[in-house]
Amino acid sequence: MTGLQFGQAMQAFMKEHGEQYEQEAIRQGINHQVKDIHKIAANPEKSKHLETITTRMFGMDVDFVNLRKEVYDEESRNPQMEFGTAEEDAMRRDATVNALFYNLDTQAVEDFTQRGLQDMENKIIRTPLAPYQTFKDDPLRVLRLIRFASRLGYEIEAEAQQAMQDKTIHEALRHKISRERVGVEVMKVMAGPDPHTGLKYINDFDIYATVFADPADKECPEARIALLAYDGLQKILEVKSSICLGLKPKQDQALSWFLAAYVPWLENSANANNAAWEGIKATNSMRKVLKEAIDYRPGIVKAIDLVVDGKATRADVGMILRQCKDAWRSHVLYSLLCDIAEADFTSATDRYQTFITFVYDQQLEDAHTIAPLLKGDKIKGALGEPKGGPWLKKAVDLLAEWQFNHPDATKEQAIEMLSGKKAEIGLG
Repeated sequence: MTGLQFGQAMQAFMKEHGEQYEQEAIRQGINHQVKDIHKIAANPEKSKHLETITTRMFGMDVDFVNLRKEVYDEESRNPQMEFGTAEEDAMRRDATVNALFYNLDTQAVEDFTQRGLQDMENKIIRTPLAPYQTFKDDPLRVLRLIRFASRLGYEIEAEAQQAMQDKTIHEALRHKISRERVGVEVMKVMAGPDPHTGLKYINDFDIYATVFADPADKECPEARIALLAYDGLQKILEVKSSICLGLKPKQDQALSWFLAAYVPWLENSANANNAAWEGIKATNSMRKVLKEAIDYRPGIVKAIDLVVDGKATRADVGMILRQCKDAWRSHVLYSLLCDIAEADFTSATDRYQTFITFVYDQQLEDAHTIAPLLKGDKIKGALGEPKGGPWLKKAVDLLAEWQFNHPDATKEQAIEMLSGKKAEIGLG
């Protein structure tokens, strides 16, 4: 029976008998919904060799798929799937600790590779079959094993590590696997309990460009720079509690590590945006934060220089934070990681700590939400200009800058200030 056939049979059963199970779920405080099954089609060209069926039952995601074995022939690089035994199914999986079965009849764990339980005890990630063949069959398994190792705190077995560094495996990962699948694995690493170890593995196995760059690009920025950013972010999280309190890198952990991964692209926001899309299919919101972090970095650095030199006004800092809007913490974090990669950790973090202290002392952490004293119509009326134009944005920006330095000012004072700045605004 295939996964689809089983899923359809289960649906028919639940329509007739499901109410008693749903009532029991409610009694136990469990989500009682059982959703419709969804088919995920096979795509052999992208190493997705078997159709799978997925659903959500009682608060859990459940997949249905038959036991299978892979049969190769000389005419195709893609295996043919046939029904198999539990042992055959276990041996074709990506890791011994991911090939354990639970027998519903005997209620016992079954270890058909004969090494899964021992590897679990010893905290080792190992492939059931020869690593090179395992990765050649499905190159995404390289990233899956990295994810397992970083999530569980396991060590990847030496032979598997060697195979992970093979250039033919890298090329297969680059061109054979869909970038959506690559992105899913990378994001799980970044959101996991130990992103630093997982991302370091990607560098150690020389697949940084394979993972993060546009597969069509022939050149990629230095992976070494990303490693410096990873080490810097990890050290911030471990020893710089004051910076963590100010910039909150743990609040959106995956975004913080994503920004660290693209520090090598700090010179060109368009290239960074393209790489993040074509490499790992990063979300629109993540790519927007990255692009703006690069574009706004010169302004952030300028503001930091003024603060460190003791020359900053409240407006100097407020205006750049206003431009960054609610992503200012991520933008400043990215700039800090760039500085750590270019200089040394202590000097960079000292400068940014001074800046963050200024932001909070001056109550500028919500600079982007400060309401202007005068809105568009009021500004036009105050200046005797019934129509808008490019001058209006200049007036709004000038008002915002003035307001940061005069937080207790009145509307009347704002009108008086703008009236005296007509030439600067462009009204002659």
